[in-house]
This record gives sequence, structure tokens and C-alpha cells, in this order.
Amino acid sequence: MSSKLDLERLKKDKNYHVAKEILQCIIEGICPEIKVLEKLYGSNSASQIRDIIKKFLEQNISRNLIPRKHAQDPATEIFDARTKVESNKHYQLIHSQLLNYNLPDINNLDFFYGSYSSEVFKIFKTYLIAGLKRKCDLSAVTHLHRVGAVVFEMGLNDDNSFKYSTIGTLHDSIEDLLNLVNDENGNSIGILNYKKFLNEFLPSNLQSSIKTLTNHYDLILQFVVGKLKAEDKALTIKNIQHEIKKLLELNIDEINIYVRRIKVLLDNTEFLPDEDIFLAAKWACYKTLYLDNIAFSSKENDDYRLFEIKGIDLSDNSHGKDALSIESKIRNIIKNTLWGTKGYALHSTWIPLNRHIEEILEDSLFAAECIILKDLLENQSYLDFVMSALIKFKKLEMIFYV
Repeated sequence: MSSKLDLERLKKDKNYHVAKEILQCIIEGICPEIKVLEKLYGSNSASQIRDIIKKFLEQNISRNLIPRKHAQDPATEIFDARTKVESNKHYQLIHSQLLNYNLPDINNLDFFYGSYSSEVFKIFKTYLIAGLKRKCDLSAVTHLHRVGAVVFEMGLNDDNSFKYSTIGTLHDSIEDLLNLVNDENGNSIGILNYKKFLNEFLPSNLQSSIKTLTNHYDLILQFVVGKLKAEDKALTIKNIQHEIKKLLELNIDEINIYVRRIKVLLDNTEFLPDEDIFLAAKWACYKTLYLDNIAFSSKENDDYRLFEIKGIDLSDNSHGKDALSIESKIRNIIKNTLWGTKGYALHSTWIPLNRHIEEILEDSLFAAECIILKDLLENQSYLDFVMSALIKFKKLEMIFYV
């Protein structure tokens, strides 16, 4: 697991075990002893740091919380598949081309995508023409290919089928491309012509699965916010609700169900006055609607592979988390934990799914520990970094406790 490797690197710091002891005390709601803090911060700062930690624990940590424990022998199937597939010659040939914004040979795509290779090729081409990049500045299409290849390597496809590896590769295509591509007349397709995009770019028998993995709530909010900006209207919850209502009245085929859900959620959610309403609404939809929809669909169809693909997607995002801001890293860790928590709530007896959930939850716990320990191990501005560690700890509370 990538986050465990990060932790192994931290262990090379001579003060790692002292920082780990301090973190464990915080998790258990116990204020570290002065002599422990002195080992890390010296006698001049230890008492002030102890006061900061003591006050934080009194105000924030309940004694009733149960610390999350590391698994004894955690699963590593996703990590292992990502490692193994990178030695595959077809993967290397495809990926090296994509990294250089070049189209790969379609014959190499056949290895992972079989009869769907032409559709995958078309999507790759569209991404490259659009020049889409991730926050790390790498071509966005590389993430798609890696997810699809890992799905393939993990054996999620049925015999003689490339269905799920293709779904894995196309999982972000609606969200990323819907508002970028044009129809045959050069007009933007967009959300108002949603079905046209599906028929133009996605295999008909895979559309339902790709739609399940698509965060339509983000698309809807982006559309609404764009409309408000174009009309020079304030970005308030009231204005967003008004535009959502107007969009609902348009009764757009296949989109209306998502518009209706988001309307109900926003009508029944209290937002803080100083919140960024766009980001807050997106996060509320993600936690309450998006992941639940994937979980419900998987349960209803008694096929958990779509839910697993979302986990592989999140794991890949986590694998590249060093390119993110600290707030984005924390949000990424929470997303992984939310996925795992909702996965266990399915009460599935499908062992591979439960092992993948265990792996991602374990990686999230390691990642959260790394963030706190890095602050605790800073060798200057002790007071600031300890306070920073405590603030981050509070944000990551759901990771540290069950």
C-alpha cells in the first residue's frame, strides 16, 4: 500500500517513535507526559505544547470514541495489481504514449479492452485533443488507463469479456467531456443534450454502468453555477435552488432523476453562512447521494464490481495524492474511508469486495497517520506545527475512530 510505504520512509527519522507515541496518546484522548514531549521538543517548549494538546483533547475528543486498529494481515490486491500491470509491455507502450499526449497503437489497446478498443481509442483521442490535465500536470487520460488496466489485472472481467476493464477506463468520461465536446454542427453538447453525448461516445451496453459511476450531481451544480455566473447572479443557496427548480421543469431525459435528488437534498440541508456554497453542496451530494447510488445499484443487481471499480478509482487518486494540497489530501482520505464504510454497510459475503474494502481503509489510516506525524516531526516552529497537527486530526477524526 502506497501510504504504508510513506510511513516506512517516515520511520527513518530518529524521532519517529516518539512522535508515534504522542499521536497514540492523542488518539486515546490522553495528554502525553512532559518527559515524552521533551524528547521531541526540548524542555523549553514541552510544557506549552502539553497545554495546547490538553486543551484540544478537553474540547474535541470524546472518551466514548473507539480507536480504529490496523488490520493484522491487510489485503494488498489493488496495490499488487497496480505494481504488476506496470511491467506489462502493452501497458507500458500505451502509457508512455499517453504521457506524451500521443495516441497509442489500437492493437495494444486490444490487450486490455478487446472489442471495446475503438471506443476507448476515441475517448483517449478526445481527452488528448482537449489537453485535459490532472492537478499533478500529467495528462488526465493516464488515470483512466491505469484504472482500466488495474481492473483487468485484478480479473474483474468475465471470461472472454472486456466489459469491466472498459467501464473502469471510461468511468470519468461523462464528467470530464460532457461540457467540452461539440456536436456535428460545432455546438457544445452539454447537459441539455446528455443523451446525445452517451450515444456519440459510449458503447450502448455499457452506458448504464458508466452512468452509475458518474457524479451527475457535480455536473448539475457546475451547470447551475455557470448559469448564475453568466447572468451575473450571486452564488447563494437560494439562487442555486431556484436554478435547480428550473432545470427540473425542463424534464431532461435521464438527468431528471439526479436533479430531483439534488433538489430534495439542498432543500433539507443547512449550510453555514460563511461556507463556499458550491463546494459545500458538492460535498453534501458526494457523501449523501453519489456513493449511496453506486452502493445501492450494486446491491440491487447483486454485482459489486461497479462498487469495486469506484474503490480502485479512489485508490488510484490516493496513490497520486502528493500532488494535492493538504485540504485535498484530507478530502481524498475521507472519500476513501466513506467508500469503505458504505461498502461494509452492504453486508456482502463477496470476499474479494471485503478484502478490497479492508485494503483501502487500511491505506486511509496509514495516510492519515502520515499527515499528523509529519507535522509532529517538524523541527522548527513546534507550537505552530503541533497546533496544525491537531487541527488536521480533528478533520480526520472519522479515519482514526470506528
